Amino acid sequence: MKKILLALVTVLIVGCEFLPKESKFSKFSKNTIEFRNNTVVLTSSYAKSSPEEFRARLDSLTDKPKFKKVALDELKKIEDKKVDFELFVDENTVENYVFVYVCDFYQFDEHRAAKVVEAMNNQLKDESNIQKVRYKRIHGRFFFTPTSKVVKLKYLKAFEKEKKFQTEYIVASKSGGIGLSISNLEDIDFENSIKQLAVK
Repeated sequence: MKKILLALVTVLIVGCEFLPKESKFSKFSKNTIEFRNNTVVLTSSYAKSSPEEFRARLDSLTDKPKFKKVALDELKKIEDKKVDFELFVDENTVENYVFVYVCDFYQFDEHRAAKVVEAMNNQLKDESNIQKVRYKRIHGRFFFTPTSKVVKLKYLKAFEKEKKFQTEYIVASKSGGIGLSISNLEDIDFENSIKQLAVK
């Protein structure tokens, strides 16, 4: 009996490896992201976009080649992670966009969260030097709730008189890890929506 049970368990474990992997993202309305039984709501002008559509729309930034390259770099960085992700772009301004992606579950305490913020800051500063844009950290912080732990780093990228606000979030919850990378010209970082995600 034990041998039969062991064989059955082995078949189930091995069999799971060959099942097609489903997206971690559920169905969503135009500006609402459903992820592992959680919801992130963006402003109404945001709609889901594909990487191809995003690249095509970025071609319109002929007068902003520097920020076009920054956006393409960010897309490549997300694609290189080789994880499930969604991209939402403002229908009015292609420079306003949000990447939401699956990330590892982190066991955060205050010490580790502070180290993660510092590491993200250093990485983004180096990235900005390579891109030849100015980098300024606005704030880095973390907030913990009974169900989730959130790390946030907000910063500014600038070139000559142009600037864009960027925010990185890592949300660790019992349902799994989620990362958000937000780029916005109007200094909108969706913190209230992320906080609601964290307390669910």
